[in-house]
Amino acid sequence: MRVRLRLLALAFCLVALAPTARIAPAPAESASPPQCAQVTTTATTPDGLPGTPPTSPCWSAVVPYPFGDEGSPVDTSHGARCAPVPPKEEPKQECFLTVTSMAFRAWNRGLAATSPAQGGQSNPYGVWIFNGTRWFPDPTFPGHGVCPGTTVVWAGKLDYWLVGGPDRSPWTRLCRFDGVDFTWEPLEVPAATLARVTPPPTAAIPNPQPKLGAIKAAACFAWDSCWFFGTYGAVVHWDGHALTDASPDRSAGSLQAEITAAVARPEPSGNPVGAAVAGTSEQFEKAPLATQPGEAPPTELYGSSGSAFSPLTFTPFTTAQPQDPYRTDLVGVDLGPAGQGWVAGNPAGLRLHEREGLPPPVEKDPEPPLARQFSTPSPQPSPLQPVAMTGVPPACAGPPSTRFTYTPVPKETKATAQEGAFLWSSLAVLPGAEEALAGGRMRRAPASAGEGNEDARIGEPAIASAACDGTTTVTRFRIPDPLNPGRSAPADRGGSVTALVANASNDAWAATTTGRLVNPDGNFADGVPERPNVYRLTDGQPPAAPEGNDEEFRPREEKLDAPIFVLEPPPPPEPPPPPAPVTQTQTETLPPAVYAVKVKIHATRRHGHVTLSLYLTFKVRRPVTIGAEAVRRGRVVSVARPRHFAAGKGLLILQLDRRRWPTKVSFLT
Repeated sequence: MRVRLRLLALAFCLVALAPTARIAPAPAESASPPQCAQVTTTATTPDGLPGTPPTSPCWSAVVPYPFGDEGSPVDTSHGARCAPVPPKEEPKQECFLTVTSMAFRAWNRGLAATSPAQGGQSNPYGVWIFNGTRWFPDPTFPGHGVCPGTTVVWAGKLDYWLVGGPDRSPWTRLCRFDGVDFTWEPLEVPAATLARVTPPPTAAIPNPQPKLGAIKAAACFAWDSCWFFGTYGAVVHWDGHALTDASPDRSAGSLQAEITAAVARPEPSGNPVGAAVAGTSEQFEKAPLATQPGEAPPTELYGSSGSAFSPLTFTPFTTAQPQDPYRTDLVGVDLGPAGQGWVAGNPAGLRLHEREGLPPPVEKDPEPPLARQFSTPSPQPSPLQPVAMTGVPPACAGPPSTRFTYTPVPKETKATAQEGAFLWSSLAVLPGAEEALAGGRMRRAPASAGEGNEDARIGEPAIASAACDGTTTVTRFRIPDPLNPGRSAPADRGGSVTALVANASNDAWAATTTGRLVNPDGNFADGVPERPNVYRLTDGQPPAAPEGNDEEFRPREEKLDAPIFVLEPPPPPEPPPPPAPVTQTQTETLPPAVYAVKVKIHATRRHGHVTLSLYLTFKVRRPVTIGAEAVRRGRVVSVARPRHFAAGKGLLILQLDRRRWPTKVSFLT
């Protein structure tokens, strides 16, 4: 049946109500030069030598910032609530919502999940919609108190999901937006999923609670076919009606790691293809899984052709250590045409907290605590690698294992093409280009660091691109340093890229967290807070991809109300019919109508023949029709037909025959 409502119909109706956000550049039919953001871009050739950075397309800042805490773009004009307050040069951080996830099904159909920039605050504007022109909050979103997720994913053209939640928290519910009825449906994690992560009861703890964790990633092939992944190898399936546990058995040790990212895409032929990636540890707070001799290695790549995801043989670049040969966690995945994809990874146990809606730790310990557990200060791979979902080696080679690395020790960070240490959080494949974009945080090598805020201790947001031939570029965003006149500073120093999506070879989006600059004397407390940013990759031309629409066939299930039975007393019986009228009759004996009867025989001679007749004379009291008959031995021998007589006298004549002389005469009526 035809879907009566479309997902973004309400959004388009609300465009007039949403304050205008100027997106630079906005897609237009006429070409216009993009207003490129100030960046520092370095490039390397396949041989690792310095290369020439591309000039187009470029990253352009979206101004004003679309995701404000009042459900509209942030107003930084003079006198506004979020205007810069001297001597600080940045508006209040609490005015901004940080993007934790983005999802596009076409360049003009997008979603974004947001969290308060300061973390821990309520947020009624957790999901935003992009209609091709501007961003505005989903007016039906029930708020983070009901749906606390940080990762948004499309399910078909009308539905989408919000999953995830802060780390070190109990399992949070999954929230589904039904684009047919325009309603949100919070769904609890299946009991069978929680049971597999619940320790057995003991005398001390007779009723243990499930281990802390959450569903962190999702891949949907259609509105009624979604797969959700989380910590401890948890897998949950949605069939359009209910969530069911699809997790592997706990005895399969190689399938128990945290699944960190997933994606579902249609192939050019229309067939679905999906991929998911995992780390080598169940939870990033814990050390990597120990691999015993003869035990299968942890599964880090899963593939699907539209049904359940199954393990694939793939080991990313890693630095093996004794009793621990698998030292790389995959944290990002995306697919291009014909199943060609890319993955991004970090050294084992390392994640970027900002993806969970937490503020970045930018003071003295910018990286997670597990970074100090490295047994060696030497760089370990943070790979950006191509993969093939067909089970054969990809035709795409990509950059070498030494191109992107990480070490927690700043002084040990090696300078490679004037760069340093990388941690990834998100990944996207440029359609039609077989080129990957990876977003995260990088820390510069001491040899390439400058003065002031251009230091090597604190990281900053970075976007790397990698081609199949091994060519790479790294982009870092810059602003004029308000505390060091004449110098530049990182945009969002200490932050990272939290969301990265690509819709066309000339259309992509990236979002970064907040940051903080310091004074020349290094006083962090007197520094300048930096607001988050949203950037769009463009060449000034319309996106080289078709527009999306909301036309989707959905069999609508009509839910009939339960029948309502009303028990009423029976109606009163009908009154009996009235008795029939009683007619009284009286019998009245009337005198005979004929009386004074006389009989006389008449003889008539004619031509010698005598004719005899019997004359019956009588008197009549009242009108009557009467005749007579003569009977001989039961046989009628003569009849006088009945005649009508009025009151007075009457005569009837019977003809007689001597041979049949009557023995009886009677009247006929």
